[in-house]
Amino acid sequence: MTHNQNLGMNDAVLLASLLYSCFDLSWEWDNFSTCAKPIHQWLLVSYACVITFRLTHLLGSRAASLGSSDRAAGEFLLDLRHKGAVPRAMLTFTWAAALPFFAFLTVLGTAWLWEVVRDTPQCVPSSTHLWFSGFWLILCYLWITIHAVLGVVAFVLERRVRRAEGDLREIEDDDVRQRWGQVSHLSGYEVLTEAVTASDRGRLTPAEIKALPCEVAGCFRTTKADQCECPICIMEVEPGEMVRYLPGCGHRFHKSCIDLWLLRRADCPLCKQSVFSSKDGQWV
Repeated sequence: MTHNQNLGMNDAVLLASLLYSCFDLSWEWDNFSTCAKPIHQWLLVSYACVITFRLTHLLGSRAASLGSSDRAAGEFLLDLRHKGAVPRAMLTFTWAAALPFFAFLTVLGTAWLWEVVRDTPQCVPSSTHLWFSGFWLILCYLWITIHAVLGVVAFVLERRVRRAEGDLREIEDDDVRQRWGQVSHLSGYEVLTEAVTASDRGRLTPAEIKALPCEVAGCFRTTKADQCECPICIMEVEPGEMVRYLPGCGHRFHKSCIDLWLLRRADCPLCKQSVFSSKDGQWV
């Protein structure tokens, strides 16, 4: 059974359970009227919120997957940069309206259920209804906790994206834009590499990159055939183009090529020698 089939089965079980509970509440509706607080009404609204949550997620995920073939639908809540109007609207509704309201409703339901248990427990048709209401509260808090964690993760990922964009803007000069176009706008967190999100010693900062030697190049040798090309883009190096060489190994590249590489990794793309010494973090 595939992952999508499992999700579909879980959704079917959830919907069937909630519909049965709604039917049971409507059947015993008059009995709940003597309770100190209308916990039956709270339960119905809570069920509706959960169903709305799930439908919003499915609709937003579906719209996001149609708009971007390389984006997993399961990551809908983690990406704060959806391009389509529908996924953006669903995401905004989830974080700004649905989750806060459901959290408030759950706290209110906790207070109401406690008052009913304390003052009018006999109003509930059976003890099973009380036990189920308590179990449902636990599920609600678990649901809120999961979404809160997802919200924190989404915020952290967005901060990393913005940090990467800031670094790219610092090195995005006319040379970079001419060769690669605008690189300082990222579509989302999924384009970040492990090196970008790793520690600073796994890559170079824009200031460290700019401190590397840079010169106007003629032709430099990269193969026995004396081909004059940049090993990264495999394009001919024309006289007058800006090249940057790594002081440790001496390999040279187009400035616009190696600068983007060094933002992700602090080693030479040819020989893999680190730009830093392993001892003190200075240039090799």
